Parts: sequence; C-alpha cells; structure tokens
Amino acid sequence: MSEEDLRELADKLGSRAVARFGELTAKRKAAEERLASLEAELKKAPNPLDTKKKVENNPFSNLDTIEKLQEKATEVDDIVEWAEDVLFQSDGYSADEVVTEVEGKDLTKADVRRALLQARKAQKTFLPDQLNNLQLIEQSTQMQEHLSAQAEAELPWMKGEDNDTRRQYEAIMSDPRVDTLMTNLPPDVKAQMPYLLAHAANSIYGRKPVANTKSSVKLNPPKTGTPSSSQPDKSMGKTAKALKELEARFKETGSANDFANLRKLKMASRH
Repeated sequence: MSEEDLRELADKLGSRAVARFGELTAKRKAAEERLASLEAELKKAPNPLDTKKKVENNPFSNLDTIEKLQEKATEVDDIVEWAEDVLFQSDGYSADEVVTEVEGKDLTKADVRRALLQARKAQKTFLPDQLNNLQLIEQSTQMQEHLSAQAEAELPWMKGEDNDTRRQYEAIMSDPRVDTLMTNLPPDVKAQMPYLLAHAANSIYGRKPVANTKSSVKLNPPKTGTPSSSQPDKSMGKTAKALKELEARFKETGSANDFANLRKLKMASRH
C-alpha cells in the first residue's frame, strides 16, 4: 500500500490497527518462506517409501536391444489388459473354477490372477530394470570409445608400427584372468579398464633405459705417497704438506671431492 493509502486506513481504523495489520503481514510472509524452505528440504531428503532394491534373476535379462524390450513391453501390456477383462467378466466365479481357455488349456480364475500379477511385476520391476541395464551398457560403450581415443592420443605406442610396449599391453588384455575380471565388473568400471591398463603398461614397459656411453671413472688412490713425476723438496714445504694431508684424507674417505682437490693441487705444483 502507498503512504497515502496507509494514512487513510490509519484514520479509519486507528494507528494501532494498522500496526497490527503490518505485524500479521510480516508473520504470514515469514511463514511462507519457512514453508518454502521445508518443501526444498523434503525434496532433497530420500523418500522413506522408496523400496527399490537390486533385481535378482530378471527373466528379461536376455533382451539385449531396446527394440526387443519394446516388443516384450507390448506383449506384457496385452496380457494385463486380457487378464483384467477376464477377471471382470468372472466376478461371480470362485478361484478354482475355469473361467477361460488359452491354446486348448483351461485356466481357472486363480491362474488368470497369477498371470496378471506376473505381468504387473514385469511392468513395474523387470522391464524398467533391464532398460536401465541397457542404458548403462550404451553409456559405457560410449565412454570406452572416448577413453580409447584418449589413450591413443596420450600414448603414441598404441598406434602405428608394432613395438614392445604394445605387445606387452596386448598380452595383458588377452590374459584369461583379465577377461574373468572384466566380466564381473559393472559396465561403467569395465569401460575404464582398457584405458587404465594401457597407462599401467606404459608405466611398466614404456620407459626406455638410458644408455650409459661414458666409461665409469675409477678413483684409485696412488700406491705411494708421492707421485713419480713429482720431485718434492727435501724440506717439507707448504705445498708438499698440503698434498700429503689431501692424500691421507682421500685414502680415508674415498670422496670424489677430495680426489678433485688433490688432483688440482698436484697439477698446480708441477708448474
């Protein structure tokens, strides 16, 4: 309401009534917000009445295409419609009385009711479960194709000329134990296994050893305290003393650093 409308209302009802009206309006708005919050929480919470569980021994697990599944769904719908019609027309019959005939075989009311229950279970449980399985398989196939292309882009040895790493990878994939493992995996995990095994083969066999073309340096200390080419003075000078200390230290430690210092000092003493 505008300020003018509020002033007019206040003149007619009194300022206290207008204030009360404002309080009630605020409470209603808060209640609506709280209700909206509760509805959002209920949508996020799991449904306690949802009794879905894993379907065991699905009789339609052999239907491996959407087209076959659609044909079976049409067949089940026809059975439901037929059974409901027969039961409606045999309302006055007992469970053990024959109410119809199918392919020369008499069926009691109880037989028709069992057929109806089975068809409804197929509609509610078995057909949706198999449809979900086929969708997972299709998604997994697409995932595997994508990962295969990604592996070829990341690992050059997977395409082109034959090589040792690819032969090792193919040996892994043809191992019967891997085949058994893949059979028992969920479709989405199974789709990722070739990609993971390709990278595993690359880590194990794809690294080329670095050839060492340089001869190893052997650090053998001289047998005599003074090199044959060196002619030390009779008097022990500072250089000779330093050489002797470095030789003694190198004999003790075998350190490459000590050897380098010793050789450097020897070269300097020759000039």
